[in-house]
Amino acid sequence: MRDAVGCEGNCARRVQPIMVRAWLLMSTLSLLAGCGTVPAIASLPATATAEQPSAVPSITAPQRANTPPTNLPTWTPEPTTLATPIPTEAPTPELLNYEERRQIFEEVWRTVKDHYLYTDFHHLDWNAVHDEYTRMLEQAQSRDTFYAMMVEMVARLNDEHSRFLPPAEVQTENATISNSEVTVGIGVLTRPRPDGGFIQSVFPDSPAARADLAPRDRIIAVDGRPYTADDGNLLGEAGSSVRLTVVRPGEKLRDVVLTRQEVQNHIVPSYRRFPGNIGYVAIPTMWVNDMDEQVNGALTDLVAEGPLDGVIIDVRSNGGGWLYVLSGVLSHFVRGQVGMFFSRQAIRPLEIGAPAGPDLRHAKVVVLVDNETASYAEVLAAVLQQEGQATIIGTHTAGNTETTYAYTLTDGSRLWLAQEGFRLPNGQNLEGVGVQPDILLDIDWTHYSEDDDPQLLEALRQLGGGPK
Repeated sequence: MRDAVGCEGNCARRVQPIMVRAWLLMSTLSLLAGCGTVPAIASLPATATAEQPSAVPSITAPQRANTPPTNLPTWTPEPTTLATPIPTEAPTPELLNYEERRQIFEEVWRTVKDHYLYTDFHHLDWNAVHDEYTRMLEQAQSRDTFYAMMVEMVARLNDEHSRFLPPAEVQTENATISNSEVTVGIGVLTRPRPDGGFIQSVFPDSPAARADLAPRDRIIAVDGRPYTADDGNLLGEAGSSVRLTVVRPGEKLRDVVLTRQEVQNHIVPSYRRFPGNIGYVAIPTMWVNDMDEQVNGALTDLVAEGPLDGVIIDVRSNGGGWLYVLSGVLSHFVRGQVGMFFSRQAIRPLEIGAPAGPDLRHAKVVVLVDNETASYAEVLAAVLQQEGQATIIGTHTAGNTETTYAYTLTDGSRLWLAQEGFRLPNGQNLEGVGVQPDILLDIDWTHYSEDDDPQLLEALRQLGGGPK
């Protein structure tokens, strides 16, 4: 029997939470999200358990060919000498017996069969997939081979929301979502861009903070080699050095040498007050399990300085996250039923109650979005737009709003499955559609400083304020 769909009731929300993979790199570690329980697989002794639902971000939101405000400094990669590889003996692969493999395979296949949002499985014959991969089970004896097979099978759904994660990746998810993970690196949260790694956050007391790296800086190269999306060179042994080539909007390239150390990876919203009683809160992600509380704290601090007549919520490049984070942020601005979730089994409303902190329903609101605003981040924008509470500024959002459930399997692996859709009260389904801004400003804001950001400046103009 299935115990719970989501954790909105008595489900423990702070204990060993999980996330879905996003294009957020925390010292190059991807952030991953979801919670509840799934039925036992027929004739199998173990059960897969579903965890709290969480809308999954689009990991491949299309890049716009925008012209930056100024020409970026040119950079020529430096030649490097590759180390001569040392021959090593190949490790003996870890094996899974056939019964273990069959158990996990059946759990995954049956869960998809019973709970996937689309009954046509994206025009895929799921019964035929079962037969095909059953024949492959005999040969997939090593853990790596078997898990690669499972990743491939779920990928056949052609659904970015749904995926299979081996146990090792699950452990990374569980550690990261707690917002207290310790890694050995430089202490930055980045997003890959065609021209480098865009820094979203710099963690306190980190090598990056001491080197005066800041959000909106861009990492162009690592140790003389162009930055890549999965640049593991940012991580390394404690005490080892790494040389970064970075550029700040409007400034020249510079090299910084950092010494790696243990870093507390704590993601926080940034906030400030602008003239005209305008508060600004940038929410980089909804994946960390206390982001709703952090946003409440930011708004509380801003209100403590004086009343707010306007609020700017910046969810650009925010790939979404937890439902209770969405509800917590929305509660400052709206009340009541603001939409509904639908699945093959049921329809349930999204009800917003009173906030834990400031009631800002009187304030004018602007939400900043871009084409990487996805999942519950774009639901936030859509709800505030439909409720007449906010003006949306930026570019069209990702249109990726399905809710996923995380199913924990017998061996500790995890299946993420698109299981619910979301509709606004007017019946609009945002999946594949996204949010259309009220004011379209199709620029790549990541090439601007905060003081020169055209979208932020337009938000301030709409609210009757301006920069300090």
